[in-house]
Amino acid sequence: MPDLTTERLAQLCFDTGIVSTQDLDKVWGEVGRHDASYEQFSSVLLRKELLTNWQLERIASGIRDGYFYGDYKILYLVGAGTFSRVYRAVDHLSGDNAVRAVKVLRLRYSDDISATEQFLREARLVMPLRHPNIVPVQHVDSQRGRYYMVMDFVEGQNLRDFVKLRKHMELGEALKIITDITSGLAHALNKGGITHRDLKLSNVLISSKGRAKLVDFGLASMVKSDAKTDKEFANAANPRSIDYAGLERATHVPRNDPRSDVFFVGCMLYHMLAGHPPLAETRDRIQRLNVSRYRDIPPISKYVRGLPTSVLSLINKATSFDPDKRYPNHDQLLLDLKAVTGAEGVLLDRRGNDEESEEGTSTQKKRGEIKHEGEGRTILLVDSRESMQKMLRKQLGDRGYRILVMTDAQRAVARLRDDPELVDCAVFCTAELGQEGLDGFNMISETPRMQRVPAILITERDQHQFASSAKLSNLQGMLQMPLKMRQLRAALLQLIRRKDEVQAG
Repeated sequence: MPDLTTERLAQLCFDTGIVSTQDLDKVWGEVGRHDASYEQFSSVLLRKELLTNWQLERIASGIRDGYFYGDYKILYLVGAGTFSRVYRAVDHLSGDNAVRAVKVLRLRYSDDISATEQFLREARLVMPLRHPNIVPVQHVDSQRGRYYMVMDFVEGQNLRDFVKLRKHMELGEALKIITDITSGLAHALNKGGITHRDLKLSNVLISSKGRAKLVDFGLASMVKSDAKTDKEFANAANPRSIDYAGLERATHVPRNDPRSDVFFVGCMLYHMLAGHPPLAETRDRIQRLNVSRYRDIPPISKYVRGLPTSVLSLINKATSFDPDKRYPNHDQLLLDLKAVTGAEGVLLDRRGNDEESEEGTSTQKKRGEIKHEGEGRTILLVDSRESMQKMLRKQLGDRGYRILVMTDAQRAVARLRDDPELVDCAVFCTAELGQEGLDGFNMISETPRMQRVPAILITERDQHQFASSAKLSNLQGMLQMPLKMRQLRAALLQLIRRKDEVQAG
């Protein structure tokens, strides 16, 4: 328990302006003026939301300031970064207690005139920007030498925590987020001539509705450095993004070149899909400036397979080491992002756990323990090849699936049209069926009665026309030969789970 009496706590609440006299009187009336303990009194303050735990801890520690910035009462700390701290706050003078985010420049920069001028200048540059994918800045000011800006508060989490929780994302979800990010960047560049210069997962907020919103435009460049060598730069007290500095120095482009933002957009998309960052992660600032870190990015196929060629080309172009080979601006990148179709139906093969998966399967076989994930599930295989029929009957049958086989795609579609609940998933193979197999698969998504039937189209490597003509959706996906059985099993589970979620929702 803090060394603080109940009366002293009440006095500090009043002195700091956090709790009004009228509210304190109500609390005293509830707990009793004379025999109330510190715990009782503070408990009522917290329960009535007159204090937050953050405010109480500061008051108990003897901190008398930092509870208000202008019209905004600070409720608690949300996050802290290199340049600033971000707080959840309310506009206590407006009467509606509107929730806002207050970003306060760290004290160590408050005495740096160039830093504070840049902080104010950058904030005022961003203030006119109004776009669904940019967190708007409402106000910027200083109080007792502390500089702050007021922004809309986004209920949700940042993209770094989102990715950490999810490990990796499906293609449709990742493209939606990266399209949001690119749209915000395009608006800032086209309307205000503003580049971001600190694009990273933690500077993207994901709202409770799944919309991506950008924060911290230009703040990474607010303190300049005269360092000439990598060692001097790495040791400088310069908060601007070391990753941007490394890229610009390696590729000989000027500050605020939009192609640097494009590069890091590509890195974020890579990270979301692969579950791994494209740039080697290290705390060593000199290593982060190493040219090879930006030049020798591992191909994303090291971590994930099954991405459409258009997406692979987009990532490779955006993250090209040569700035002249990248997208020249965000508008061009947006065009290619919006040209990707059928993303929801792309079934990705994650490669990070290959060894673990194969080892686990081998161990299970030795013990006679094979996971029956298909127990109670029925699969319709539409393929005229006896070899494929036998293999899937054996491999999937061992996993508990019941396998129905049909060699005629039109008859298979007719059965599904008559009874959409006949199977849990249909698998159409085009190796011998060709166009007939593709047409049968496409009819699933084109026919309203069958649109909730999960289906997989398996094409051969040289059947590019079939792959580009497939009508994909959240429940209708595509795989390409050569194919490992675990990929098909993972795809079946994924689509069946999606169907269960659709029905439950």
